[in-house]
Amino acid sequence: MDRWRVGIDTGGTFTDLVAVRGSALSSAKVPSTPPRYEQGVLDALAAAGIDLAETELVAHGTTVATNAVITGQVAPTALLTTAGFRDVLELRRHNRGDPFDIMWDPPAPIVPRRHRYEVRERLDYAGAIVEPLEEADVLAAVKSARAARITSFATCFLHSYENPDHELRARSLILEAMPEATVSCSCELLREPDEFERTSTTVINACLVPVVAGYLRSLERLLAAAGFRGRLAVMHSGGGLLSVESAARFPARLVTSGPAAGAMAAAGVAGSGSPAGGVTAAEGIARATGLDEVISLDIGGTSADIAVIRGGRARLVNEYSPQFGQVIRFPAVDLVTIGAGGGSIAWVDAGGLPHVGPQSAGAVPGPAAYLRGGTAATVTDANVVLGRLGGGFGLAGGVALDEGAATRAVEEFASRLGLTVAAAALGIVELVVDSMARSIRVVTVERGLDPRDFTLVAFGGAGPLLAAELAAALDMRRVVVPLAPGVTSALGCLHVDIAHDVAEAFIAPLSALGRDAVAARLGALAAQLHERLDLDGVAPDERRIELALDLRYVGQVKALTIPVTPEALAGDLAGTLLERFYEEYERQFHFATRDIPVETAALRARGLRPARRPTIPFVPGRSGAPTTERKVVTKAGELPTPVYARKELPVGTRLRGPAIAVQADSTTWVPPGWQAEVDALGNLVIERTSWEAP
Repeated sequence: MDRWRVGIDTGGTFTDLVAVRGSALSSAKVPSTPPRYEQGVLDALAAAGIDLAETELVAHGTTVATNAVITGQVAPTALLTTAGFRDVLELRRHNRGDPFDIMWDPPAPIVPRRHRYEVRERLDYAGAIVEPLEEADVLAAVKSARAARITSFATCFLHSYENPDHELRARSLILEAMPEATVSCSCELLREPDEFERTSTTVINACLVPVVAGYLRSLERLLAAAGFRGRLAVMHSGGGLLSVESAARFPARLVTSGPAAGAMAAAGVAGSGSPAGGVTAAEGIARATGLDEVISLDIGGTSADIAVIRGGRARLVNEYSPQFGQVIRFPAVDLVTIGAGGGSIAWVDAGGLPHVGPQSAGAVPGPAAYLRGGTAATVTDANVVLGRLGGGFGLAGGVALDEGAATRAVEEFASRLGLTVAAAALGIVELVVDSMARSIRVVTVERGLDPRDFTLVAFGGAGPLLAAELAAALDMRRVVVPLAPGVTSALGCLHVDIAHDVAEAFIAPLSALGRDAVAARLGALAAQLHERLDLDGVAPDERRIELALDLRYVGQVKALTIPVTPEALAGDLAGTLLERFYEEYERQFHFATRDIPVETAALRARGLRPARRPTIPFVPGRSGAPTTERKVVTKAGELPTPVYARKELPVGTRLRGPAIAVQADSTTWVPPGWQAEVDALGNLVIERTSWEAP
């Protein structure tokens, strides 16, 4: 008998759930419960009516690590490093967050200088011991950290990626002296030579271990108490799932956990859908509708997450920064996240200029329309005032919308600018759309891509509400809204593989690359992955190992990751890799030279267990008639607008803007000059019919 497989994505404002059992589907969207986000998970399960005793998998995307890093609410951490390298975190890469602001100051490192301890020890570039580890320095650091009530440690010694002995001995000394401590070693996290990136990654991991491990333990206890005996897996930034044990050990991998699920769903990694069998999340959008050039737009209550999908695949990067100076070198879906969502607060600066975000009302107190204590005008309040939200329709999770409270909040904002309430509400929406448009230009125009060549895939609770106007701002012609946009990221958690990544430095001229030596080193990495997959209980016949080499021109710091196929390993490895390097360099930078030597920088391997991908049933409606009509304020004035229940729409139904399509988890706004059509998979395909401003 089939058992439930549950995907849950916890956001700053809402917690989303999708559960699948055979052809049965259940979903829920409930308010998040900060700071005890685990309670929101239980609330979502209860709202969806899921019997945890009949559940085999809970796949969880979480913002716990994200919020901890961004807000600085991390565990106090001590850093042990080689004598002379105490200030690596402070020096960073000598770049600036704003090169044109002479008053700009970099943020303080996560670990203050007084908690960064120098240890006498030294290895050379090949890992040979130059100076043995001075154990007394380690014990002195532990004594000082204990006095400061620090129990989380990061060790990052010079060249430990070649020889981990000193770091591992230091960990043993720390745990002997302080058994309750947690220790993150760079030799286990990142076996690459870049000193700042390695130190930053290790420190972020160390300061997150108590936060994430505590959250996951609490969640496990609550689930077990409710009868859950299945497997809990956690979404990581690289678009895969980790066991709870791995997630608690490597929490730096979770910093873009939830957004990655949505981007991977939009990329089309989840299988294929069909009109008869149903649609598989946004994957049905990208692959099943024949789209492979997509901009994924996930707008929630707190933030908007944007990713570019090319050739049907989300781009992975080997490092990213949640904030300036905080580098995490782990594979991650290439995302841009901005503080722009339904709960983003509208405010006026000292110079009288209006702004929207990045501050958010979140789940508590929420927008003014929620009647939960919020009084500041938000994007949600503006949409209520404009008539796009409300009118007898609440939000998911039983959230009612009070038009009077929203109007009062927007009116107070409008009074500071000398505007009417309607003009202020339109301005709030225009400002948040402009902010998102600028971010999309960063990942398209500034990389030589034309957004007009892409389709905008919009999801999240607020994505379909703003997508058409955002597309208009970018001169894009088409928007696709998936079948269940409000819970697409949760559904994406069920569409990703178990995935582990390992890497190590390997610097050598490509021209002198030895095929046997490379095969042996890659084989050792693959063996590490098999050990991790063993811990996850993955059967040998369910595994897939992907290998790659980082290549760069001699003299460069950054490198390109080039896949290594079995055919390449069996043939002219160096020649094959060189040609693929030139092709990828040309694709990314539009120019490649053959006059500069190429070298290897690192070896990489990824171990996967492909997911058993669910099919989401689409049952077409029987009536294309609107359920009601209301007035909506647009730039052209107040217009009568039909309101449709999306679940009642048959395939082929066309909604000519202005129109509103309402469903349990989201609301879609079709402005004047746009037309939406229900396709055979249940997606709403919105296309531009007029080039006048909506």
